[in-house]
Amino acid sequence: MIDFLSDPQWISPQIDVLLFLQKIRINAPEIIDKFFLSITVIGEFWLPTLICAICYWCIDFRAGVYLFSLETFNAFLAHLFKMIACVYRPWILDNRMQPSKLAVPFAKGYSFPSGHSAMSSSVVGGIAFLTRKNKLLCALMILLVLLVGFSRLWLGVHTPQDVVCGLSIGLVLIFAVNYIINWAEKDKNRYLYLLVGIDIIVALFLIYIYCFNTYRIDYVSGKILVDPEKLKYVTTVIYGYALGLINGCFICRRFFPFDPKEVSVKNRVLRGIIGAAGLFLILKCVLERIIMNAVNLECAIPLMFLSGLAVTLIYPIIFSKLKKVI
Repeated sequence: MIDFLSDPQWISPQIDVLLFLQKIRINAPEIIDKFFLSITVIGEFWLPTLICAICYWCIDFRAGVYLFSLETFNAFLAHLFKMIACVYRPWILDNRMQPSKLAVPFAKGYSFPSGHSAMSSSVVGGIAFLTRKNKLLCALMILLVLLVGFSRLWLGVHTPQDVVCGLSIGLVLIFAVNYIINWAEKDKNRYLYLLVGIDIIVALFLIYIYCFNTYRIDYVSGKILVDPEKLKYVTTVIYGYALGLINGCFICRRFFPFDPKEVSVKNRVLRGIIGAAGLFLILKCVLERIIMNAVNLECAIPLMFLSGLAVTLIYPIIFSKLKKVI
């Protein structure tokens, strides 16, 4: 728990910014809220995963490895920071805040950092980095990242510090992960060394979250404002899925490399459609149901890990064997 991030003197100027935007938002047509709600989707977990997967399966395998690394490293760090900081949402910090009713159902848990800003700056920012020679496309990607960050302020679900930290996580990862992947490419066995290190570090993150971190626990009318036990559960489930993604990704790069350009455009499109349908089922029928039904972790973690492996390892092995079909 980091107290100064919620200190009234520190947070007050940030709330003033949100109140200024709130005044404009309340008097603006609802369609503007809907526009920013559609923009903010870019930072949700499912869309970046789909973007990474399509690149990985159908466009450029190595670029896909890079993007999946960005997504998973971001998931590990952003959720860790949320649990450490324990900062409440703006409307809890200041009762003058009236967030967009359209956005509140999707803004649960702690506020710092902004997960949407971190995810968009990691994945969409990563695309900007990969396409930096195409000035127009690169500029468009950067604009989208900034719009996602601003959308979180406009909707009243994050403070400026949340957004700035989220964007910063992505910015740092873009360069750090590029260095790591370039290092691993010099000797494919390095991907295995990386996996061991990543798995150990994530295990240490979880040990800290469960055993050593302190949490802010406050009640209103006998009801807990934010239940850290629920958030620890969600974090563990997401970590399980992200570990499946990155383990499958690096194992595939080491032992089952493939080149999407070896098959026809028609086959790549078919591969993407089939994969996207499978990914939708994983996210909606597995991840979402596990979290909603609070499935016990003994079942949830293996299921989520296997789901991640299915995306980055099992499916690529299948379509590599059926190269003439998909």
